[in-house]
Amino acid sequence: MIAASTLKGEEDAILEAFQRIRATMTNALLIIAPRKPQRFDDVERLARRAGWNVARRTELRVDAEPRHDVVILDTIGELAQLYQVATAVFVGGSLVDSGGHNILEPAVFGKPIVFGPYMQNFAEIARTFLDNDAAIQVRTGRELDSVLLELLGDPVRRARLGAAARALVEANRGARMKTLSAIAQLLPPDDPANVVRPFRRV
Repeated sequence: MIAASTLKGEEDAILEAFQRIRATMTNALLIIAPRKPQRFDDVERLARRAGWNVARRTELRVDAEPRHDVVILDTIGELAQLYQVATAVFVGGSLVDSGGHNILEPAVFGKPIVFGPYMQNFAEIARTFLDNDAAIQVRTGRELDSVLLELLGDPVRRARLGAAARALVEANRGARMKTLSAIAQLLPPDDPANVVRPFRRV
């Protein structure tokens, strides 16, 4: 499981949820990717204090399978690649009132996505995903706990959520060009007579 772009106040809930997950899924691995690099140390301490065997990504060999419970992603630019191997993804910045983060990257890989109540910076995207049963929104850390446990134990639901998420991304590819084309239809014809020239100084 990946907890992506987490902010202060979210990791405690994530670690508590992981405690319950590991009670039934003993091989589960949690990757936490703090949003801000200056929090790498703090998040590592939180995980160790919770009793987990913790490693930082920079301590692991590239070709080695982690033998730890929790890995802190302390590098920049690797998160998108890691989504490919995630069983489920919690997108942070959403369990605390910070506006949320982009859910499209895990959706590209067809991953089941969970986020919190604060998604105002991505409100339209979040609403579209929820309306299409392509993501799950939780209201509290306690609810995150039960939703993740249920989701990780239900491969059929994970597959359905992931497929719906990927389908939404595919359906909206090319939106940039469609938008530019629509704008072009509203502009006046490309006629030199319509060009507004700057004043000349005399």
